[in-house]
Amino acid sequence: MKIGIIGAGAIGLLCAYQLKEKHDVTLYVRSKKQYELIKTNGIYYKENGEKKARIINVRYFAEWDGEDELTIVTVKQYHLATIYDKMDALGEKVKAMCFLQNGMSHLEKILSAKIANIMIGIVEHGAIKEDEQTVVHTGRGAIKLACIKGDMDEILVDLTTNTNPDFPFIKEPDYVAIMQKKLVVNSIVNSLTSILEVANGQLLQNTYYFQLMNRLMDEVLEILSIVEADRKIYQDYCFEVIRKTKRNKSSMLKDIEAGRPTEVDAILGYIIEEAKKKKINAPISTAAYFMIKGKERGKEAFIND
Repeated sequence: MKIGIIGAGAIGLLCAYQLKEKHDVTLYVRSKKQYELIKTNGIYYKENGEKKARIINVRYFAEWDGEDELTIVTVKQYHLATIYDKMDALGEKVKAMCFLQNGMSHLEKILSAKIANIMIGIVEHGAIKEDEQTVVHTGRGAIKLACIKGDMDEILVDLTTNTNPDFPFIKEPDYVAIMQKKLVVNSIVNSLTSILEVANGQLLQNTYYFQLMNRLMDEVLEILSIVEADRKIYQDYCFEVIRKTKRNKSSMLKDIEAGRPTEVDAILGYIIEEAKKKKINAPISTAAYFMIKGKERGKEAFIND
């Protein structure tokens, strides 16, 4: 299958490297430096101290025409605006798309796009972008996918059967369910580890952090209208993710440390907006949101300079 990947961060590099084994992959980038490095040397992949390389087709994002059989979008939420503009310009020329972002605030825009076939997914792998062409695979998981619009059955069958068994794709029947489960994890793990500046595992290992995590989880699950009978499913999933990534830093903490914007608006921002719509108090989510925005912006956050 001809697959285009927009975005060459950690997840984009990881997907490009892994999918290249059995598919015709083109990676779309913006940076001239990154373009030239990948065009010359390909992508470097590291896992458990072993380093491998793979040559990948690379083009500039401006050249993306939607003609790939599937286009996977791996950029973060705050970079989606330019993707939407290009989607609107290309319209029905785009064959099929897959979005792999945290949060749920992008769903409304995706559903209204003039693209016939769209699916959405969550990434359960751990990955770090070491440099412009190198990705470190810090934790194996799966990419879970669900159709949100149109007919994606043929593509889903291809992805779930014609890929590296160490990099599985799993078809899910309900996109809202998988997105909500990931949203709960991101709302709790990303937010608290960013504020506390700790690795993911500390949320289970430190008794006080554990109590804080459970209080935030109760609030988030209430806001999302998760019924009592299903709450343990969400709790167990969150704890499982933390255990699998216990030595990792969350993507939000890494963004703060690197001075980059975070996806807090798409994650906790979405939770807070849902709370407002349902007239539910969200004191812990709101406090966490303000703390992360303050850390994200640094000195710019001071209003009396």
